Amino acid sequence: MRKKIAIPKKVKSEIDKYPMVSVEWFDIVSDSSWSTFDQVKKAKLATCITKGHLLSQTKGVTRLFGDYSFADNGKEIESIGNTTIIPNSVIKEIKKLS
Repeated sequence: MRKKIAIPKKVKSEIDKYPMVSVEWFDIVSDSSWSTFDQVKKAKLATCITKGHLLSQTKGVTRLFGDYSFADNGKEIESIGNTTIIPNSVIKEIKKLS
């Protein structure tokens, strides 16, 4: 993993604690069809992009979420959805989005 994004301590609203990021990472490629040795030797990993709010980067993984809902008070985030957990070992780059 190339870069760790700082999570701000002072924020205007609760969602500001979780910066919007773009994560470029490598994924496994699998193929059940018949291939020659040369075809398999030339095959490459898939490069994926995941965008979302950065929840954490700890214990070897980066956690993101795409959706959230507020509690009844309209201020605190009650729950999150569309979550993704990516092993740091497959991350090529993380960029903070504005």
